[in-house]
Amino acid sequence: MESFLQRLLQSHKHDLLEIVPCLAQMCFEEKKDFDEVLSIMGQEKLPGSACSLGFSLLTKDSQTHGCSTMSLGMEPQPPAEEEESSTMPLHTCLPFQPLSGSASGGFQMTWLAEPVPLGLWLGGRPCAPLRGSCFVAPCGDNGIVDVVAIFQEHEARFLGAFSYWDPGVLLSITPSHGTEGTEVQVITSELGAEICQVNLGGQRCELLGRPCGTGARFLVPANLDGLVEVQLLATNGNELKREEAFTVMERLLFGAIGCSLSASNGSATVRRTTGVSNGVCITARPLRQRNMQCTFRLRIDEMSNKGGIRALAVGFAVLNSLDVMPSGHTRPKEATDLSRAWLVGYDKGGALFCSPNSVQKLPSGAWRPATDLEAGAILEISWRRNEIVIYQDKKECACLPVLEENGPGKDEEIYGVVDL
Repeated sequence: MESFLQRLLQSHKHDLLEIVPCLAQMCFEEKKDFDEVLSIMGQEKLPGSACSLGFSLLTKDSQTHGCSTMSLGMEPQPPAEEEESSTMPLHTCLPFQPLSGSASGGFQMTWLAEPVPLGLWLGGRPCAPLRGSCFVAPCGDNGIVDVVAIFQEHEARFLGAFSYWDPGVLLSITPSHGTEGTEVQVITSELGAEICQVNLGGQRCELLGRPCGTGARFLVPANLDGLVEVQLLATNGNELKREEAFTVMERLLFGAIGCSLSASNGSATVRRTTGVSNGVCITARPLRQRNMQCTFRLRIDEMSNKGGIRALAVGFAVLNSLDVMPSGHTRPKEATDLSRAWLVGYDKGGALFCSPNSVQKLPSGAWRPATDLEAGAILEISWRRNEIVIYQDKKECACLPVLEENGPGKDEEIYGVVDL
């Protein structure tokens, strides 16, 4: 026991005031009897008062509120003034965990020292005891509260040692979609402490600037695709999750484009400059396939208000060497003239579904880009198991089957196609 106390004194540079709040946890870790350690130290060796330590022991036969305030194992000290007791310091070396939790309650509290108290109270409300050294926390009011441990012969009060927080609510995420490296801002309800971590799709994001208790800015990490979960963690343990809260878009560039188009933004953006034909755009590389499915997304930045402009068409193609000229321009004037293409769009009294050697008109009331598209709309075009599915602003608007014998082969590379 003496060697244990020697290590204890050395680890805290012989500062007994600093040792007392940590005794319970260290006795638990080294399997020593807490009361025996206090006895060996002796009352005369323990300077200071309960107020200076941040917690106190209370005897049951006291006169004020049923007990009198006593220092740990010491002779009674003069009562602290009210102003001092209201500003007792908090300590992290406490004999219980966690030190914060949801105001809804229901989480588990664990006592780390011996002996285990008969009861545990948070903010004036009792915890429900479990087997061993665990308790179920009650609900509480948002803020800092006292913790009271009830033992056989005394009570231990830990002033302002626990904080309740209200579960967070995600108020906004701007933008709600983006590619790798996109800067995103989240706004939340008050989490009770500074946001310290943001995860997107299970991956930790790089934080920008200094977050606060109601918001943070971060960058979209790599190797994500589609709808992903957003998770926010605050330093007090508050956690916020929302499934499918953000759409990660694979950053695709346009490769071959028609001679009536111009590319900008590193070939991520194309714009028609003249005419109504020669507006075919092909992705710079084949689409990544996962589980027999590939997808690409695009945003409509601008819609022309001029008459005579042909409606948009989107889809997929399997290319050969004749589809792209050495200049980098697409050879066909229209995407339907590509070697093998499957397209949805255009307009002849309604949208068309064009596949090799076949053109079908979509039924009345079906998706029609000529009338349904507007600036700012996001299209997601997916090929999945012999069907083309189109989403506009996350809502499915078209699903068109493709016969297996007429679709791409299992090992063929599939490119995304847009005809402006």
